[in-house]
Amino acid sequence: MGKCESSSASIGIKILLTDLIYQINENNFSIIKEMLVNGFIEDKNDSFDEMYQGIIDCNYLDSNNSNVNCLDVKEYLINELKHNDYLFDKELLVPLKIILNIDRWGYDRLGTNSVSRLIDFDLSVNIEKYKEIEKIKIVFILEHNSG
Repeated sequence: MGKCESSSASIGIKILLTDLIYQINENNFSIIKEMLVNGFIEDKNDSFDEMYQGIIDCNYLDSNNSNVNCLDVKEYLINELKHNDYLFDKELLVPLKIILNIDRWGYDRLGTNSVSRLIDFDLSVNIEKYKEIEKIKIVFILEHNSG
């Protein structure tokens, strides 16, 4: 059976997990939860994101679970992220605006896939909903998934 590889370029947010987790409170819990679920670890060629996804795939961050106490989630994340290759010191990337993407289906192949787009689009992103989150940086993100 074949597999799919996809790559995308986007504009997004970058923040140190330590800075993000310590900011969790009742007022910003839903937006931070969304960031944690939609984001991934900037890990170049390491396997930090795989460990991170294992931690994030929990009942605490399930969008259908509205009975979760934000302080319990904060404590859970601090403990899990500190005890798993110290992910607490890693940076989280959260894509906000996809500029272009490409998928490649099939078995392992050699060669280059490519995609292009005219530079006729706005590079700005609306970060109004993140205004209460401190220490975020707007960055260009290149993401590659294989599975």
